[in-house]
Amino acid sequence: MSQLLVNLRKVIFLVVLSIILVTVAVQPASPHRPHDVAERIEISPTYNQDQTVWIIVRSNLFKSVDGGETWQRITKGIDNQTQHNLSGLDMFAQSKDILFLSSDGDGIYKTQDGGASWEKVNQGLENLKIESVAISPNDPDLVLADGTEGGLYKTDNGGESWTSVMDSQTKVTAIAFVSSNDNQILLGDDQGNLYLSSDNGQNWQLMGKNQDGGPINSVAISPNFATDNMILVGTDQGIFKSVDLGKSFVNISQENLDNNIRDIVIESGENNSLKIFVSTRDIGVFKSEDEGKTWTKINQGLTKDKQADQFKVPHFYELGISPDFSQDEVLFVGGFNGLFKSQNSGETWQELETLSAGIVASFGISPNYQNDSTLGVVTYVGNAYLSSDGGNTWEPANKGLEPPRFSREFNFTGQDPRRFFDIAFSPNYESDGKIFATVLWNNFLRSTNRGKNWQIVGLPGAKGQPLRGFSIVPSPNFAEDSTVYAATMYGLIMRSTDGGQNFSIMSAVESHRINEPLAIVISPNFAADTTLYASGVKGIYKTTDGGKTWQATTEKTPLENLYFLKLAISPNYESDRTVIVGTEKGVYRTKDAGETWVKLTNTSYGDDEQVQALAISPNYENDKTFVLSIRGKGLFKTVDGGQTFAQIGDDSLTFARVNNIPYAGKAIQFSPSYAEDKTLYGSGATNTAIYRSTDGGNNWETIAIPINTDDSYDLITWGSLIFVVYKGRIFRIAAAVVVAILSYVALGFLGLETKLPLSKLQIKLIGTFVTFIVALLILFKL
Repeated sequence: MSQLLVNLRKVIFLVVLSIILVTVAVQPASPHRPHDVAERIEISPTYNQDQTVWIIVRSNLFKSVDGGETWQRITKGIDNQTQHNLSGLDMFAQSKDILFLSSDGDGIYKTQDGGASWEKVNQGLENLKIESVAISPNDPDLVLADGTEGGLYKTDNGGESWTSVMDSQTKVTAIAFVSSNDNQILLGDDQGNLYLSSDNGQNWQLMGKNQDGGPINSVAISPNFATDNMILVGTDQGIFKSVDLGKSFVNISQENLDNNIRDIVIESGENNSLKIFVSTRDIGVFKSEDEGKTWTKINQGLTKDKQADQFKVPHFYELGISPDFSQDEVLFVGGFNGLFKSQNSGETWQELETLSAGIVASFGISPNYQNDSTLGVVTYVGNAYLSSDGGNTWEPANKGLEPPRFSREFNFTGQDPRRFFDIAFSPNYESDGKIFATVLWNNFLRSTNRGKNWQIVGLPGAKGQPLRGFSIVPSPNFAEDSTVYAATMYGLIMRSTDGGQNFSIMSAVESHRINEPLAIVISPNFAADTTLYASGVKGIYKTTDGGKTWQATTEKTPLENLYFLKLAISPNYESDRTVIVGTEKGVYRTKDAGETWVKLTNTSYGDDEQVQALAISPNYENDKTFVLSIRGKGLFKTVDGGQTFAQIGDDSLTFARVNNIPYAGKAIQFSPSYAEDKTLYGSGATNTAIYRSTDGGNNWETIAIPINTDDSYDLITWGSLIFVVYKGRIFRIAAAVVVAILSYVALGFLGLETKLPLSKLQIKLIGTFVTFIVALLILFKL
């Protein structure tokens, strides 16, 4: 019997040990970057030679010359305001140099040099909200453009002038040129109507209505149209076929086909055989090789993001097909989760990185730059970097930022929590070595040892206030007051008075609640005047009590109705009272601490251009210098306080945030020792890089930052992560062991074998069993 007790104890020990090991088993992290919606795709007619692909992703125009492996952001000449998204794109079928681009509010742009430069071509447009553009495959001067709110425009002189050819009551949703007939064009509308023009779009005849299909999302014409007359129409209810120019339709959808069709492409193969590819709203891509009689799903490698369902938008959008598909079998499809490419006729897909996780979200310059040459950078997702030689070399600075520290689990599969918004150095960095950063999930980061390690500080939440796009504003008097502010893109102001260890909500500035960081600056004389300025629904707000209360300074001025504001405050604010504001309608300035605001006019960049970034010289009292990044035009500099401006630098470089990504970094910054070194830095590249100028901004070099891909942990880090993730369980295990020991001792101390009609062995068996149950109850909180 005693041997039975020994064996029972061994079994119980092994069971408890197994449970503990399973409980603390380490699973690999599986971070996922945020979605990057790719809606429009255009492929060069000579793709097999130049590998050129164009996309619109989150209202950013990107170009690739290596089949989508790398991307360049195209901005020169594209001056659409931020709220006017880029909406449509088309390339001439016979030349990669000619493209038209539409926007939802700024009209139409055209390039004739492959996107190196763009010009507006809006003459004759009655409404500048344009949904899409379509170029004739045979004539680059013949273009149609449909309005976002309805109507159709036509140009037959390459955009020099436009005429309305359809009333605004008709909402065009799809356009297709009949390539075999120079005069015929088909279009569909949101009521399921199909129209035909036989005179290059000047006049339109209603051919038929698809009674069962609803809005027409896509129209595709057979490459063999001259002989088969086949037209395919994609709708929310399926795919329909017509062989009589739309007079009648046959539903060719199948049960296995997602019937919410977004796009259709038809490819001609050997012996005039046809392959049909369709993209659908929710499932992906399907293929038919028998003119729609049967369909095969070809989705291997396509991914979806549940946020598409939350936002009630499609998972998949437009298709792109290589002009040499019969040889290279290259297909593209845009999705909510990114751009996908297939090189085997859709059998397998590869997700291409467009909005790179390595885009620089923010950078900071050490206040002691003259002596330490230190820079800090945080990327869109995943990494912080530091340089101690002005950007020539870089080291990752991620210690303490391992994903399990944020998620409290190893097998987390959501977004990577290291989605950075901003970075800033302590004004007393030379002495205290402190760096601050902000990331997703309401977290403030602080390092007290020059980036060697980071501490994660939770920020307080507020009901109805999303905590995103944090800007960081340390007090200039940080050495004495230890004050640092964190402001969300929706106007919530938080303050720490202990160097970032704890924060409290101070107040809120009413915001426009758009995907744009709050513009906020602090007075250089903050110790005496406790003044900050911030942007909001009434323009510019000011506080003189350290952020407790805010007053609008721009009510009943043009600034009150402007959205996308950038702020810079004079380093000599105590005496000159100067604050500069960049807007989507030019630049304003106050010289009396916000009492009055004056617009700077007669500038070389125009009076009403959108300012994307703004920075003021630390030596402004003497050099009267500040720099603007003007949307679509490049950098402009004044050395006389804004009386005159001159263009500087390379206008093909973009100094601005990537559109529709909520990070808060400032895209232009002066070296604190600018008076001596004439150095500026900038950001806006689509890869992990920043720009540097050492001659006052006249010339710039691109500094690539080597991407850190090492996510491995040393043993000490593993140990600390296991403790962070399983801290509660470890404490419960320890408690269970202590209780088990105490219970066993107590049972023996009570001497129950002398008080109960049981043998000593039976008492030990009962005691062992009770101890086991108590340990399990504590371990699993039952």
